[in-house]
Amino acid sequence: MTTYRYPLNAVAPDYARGVIGLALSGGAWAVTPFTVYSVTIFGGLTALFLVFTIRTALRHRVRIDLTDAAIGVSRARRGSLSWSEIDDVRLRYYATRRSREDGWMTLRLAAGRRRLAIDSTLDGFDRIAARAAAAARANRIELGATTRANFRALGISADDGSDRESPQDGRASARAPR
Repeated sequence: MTTYRYPLNAVAPDYARGVIGLALSGGAWAVTPFTVYSVTIFGGLTALFLVFTIRTALRHRVRIDLTDAAIGVSRARRGSLSWSEIDDVRLRYYATRRSREDGWMTLRLAAGRRRLAIDSTLDGFDRIAARAAAAARANRIELGATTRANFRALGISADDGSDRESPQDGRASARAPR
C-alpha cells in the first residue's frame, strides 16, 4: 500500500487566503456598529472564510491509500473504491488564465454511488491517474473526449479505440472529424 497526501506547499496559499479573509472580515465586523447589515455581510463573510479554512485543514490531513486492488481515503467512513468496480472516470483541467497556462486537474472516480475526487496538487497524482486509466481500460469504461485528451496531456494512454464523443462528457466536439 502506498499513501499519498497533499503537501504543505500545495495548501499554503489556501491557508493564507483563509486567514487573511478571516482577519479582514472579522476585523471589519468587530469595528462596525452592530446592525443587521453588518452582521449579515461581515458575519457571513467571516463564516465563509472560516469554513474555507477548515476545509483546507481537512484537505491537508487527507491521506489517499493506493493498493493494487483499491483506492481510498484513510479514515473515511465510505471505504475504498475497488479498481474492478470503478464505472466512471473523469479527468478535467481547470485553467486559471485565459492562455490556459497555470491550472490544475481533477480526477473523479466512481463505483456505483461511491465517489472520490482528487486534484493534481496531491503528491503522486500522476501515478494515481495512470492507475485510473488502466482501470478504465480494464473495465471497458467509455471515456469522454476531454478525459482522453487530458490523460494524453499527462502522457498516459487511456485510449479504448473509440474516437466518438461520449454522452458523459457533456458537450459536443467543436471540430469535425477528418
